[in-house]
Amino acid sequence: MLLAMACAPTSANSGQSPSPSSASDTAQARRLFEENIDAIHKRDRARYLATYLHTNALGRNGPAGLELGYEDWSARRDSTWPDTLVARNLRVLPIAAGVVYGTYCYTVTQKDTTSSGVSERIFVKTPEGWRIAVTTAFGLTAGAPPQCK
Repeated sequence: MLLAMACAPTSANSGQSPSPSSASDTAQARRLFEENIDAIHKRDRARYLATYLHTNALGRNGPAGLELGYEDWSARRDSTWPDTLVARNLRVLPIAAGVVYGTYCYTVTQKDTTSSGVSERIFVKTPEGWRIAVTTAFGLTAGAPPQCK
């Protein structure tokens, strides 16, 4: 889909070759990242929610501040989806064994309102597989220059 075409794999440039573990972690986290965004495109709530930790440790951050936990998360019951989501510049960066940071730039339209911003994820390896432990979305204020080029 658009995501696959717009988001070529990237790697961190630390001057050193990534270890086989960090390369594998990065590839697996990126697959989950793409799964997460594809679930949004397809309005598949079960697939979307399956990409997240289902614990009190799930972090969600945005302009309203940090919120924790899965059980009270509005996404579990909210029935709205964006009319369109364009995700660009999808990037992942290994942080430590079993931990990967990801970010992308978004433009979303919902009910004739279009906004752009930056979203982030922290992926962790769990016994059940890779999951998103932290998710953020920060929209750009009206008239702000684009952060993602």
